[in-house]
Amino acid sequence: MQVAGITLPRTMLALRAASFSAEQPDFLFNHCMRTYLFGALIVGRQHLSYDAETAFVAAALHDLGLLPKFASARASCEIDGANRAEKFARESGAGRMQADRIWHAVEMHDGKYALTERQGPEAMLVASGAAADVDGPDETLPDRKQIEEVVAAFPRLGFKKQFTSLLIDHCRRKPTSQRATWLEGLCRETVPAAWTDTTEKEIAAAPFTE
Repeated sequence: MQVAGITLPRTMLALRAASFSAEQPDFLFNHCMRTYLFGALIVGRQHLSYDAETAFVAAALHDLGLLPKFASARASCEIDGANRAEKFARESGAGRMQADRIWHAVEMHDGKYALTERQGPEAMLVASGAAADVDGPDETLPDRKQIEEVVAAFPRLGFKKQFTSLLIDHCRRKPTSQRATWLEGLCRETVPAAWTDTTEKEIAAAPFTE
């Protein structure tokens, strides 16, 4: 399948990842597919070479950590998603190095750009693609026709409302798991009573006299 000039990988690992991703709610699966396509268009404009299979698997699975069935007791959604994506990749035949790149691409997909950039083009593809779909395309993706083709192939299905509800639900379940992440602000707003620790208190509680 080709969308907006981008071919979706059809290796065994990619097909298994797509099938696994399709078990998510439809709006989230479509977001994952748009993430790959938007990301591929963006890094393509930057003339970056990337491994399509690795990037696709990471994009297809990058939001698993938001779903209760993949959530741990304390970790952030990024860590939970990365751990599950890595486990899936290894169980599906990926080597250790490829699974590690998938882990980093998922974990860093909404992190600080300077750190994500250091993880390589696959991580940059997932991060830039997810950002374009959640926040809207910027000057890195100026072709309106390509954007329309991607959305036509994988409709948004009420994405704004449904994705926001998913994020809020995650924050209610694990409000303090998102320290220093993209979701920290939302989690603080959603469950303010859970955020009792401050930097000042941490320093004061250190086991030193001064």
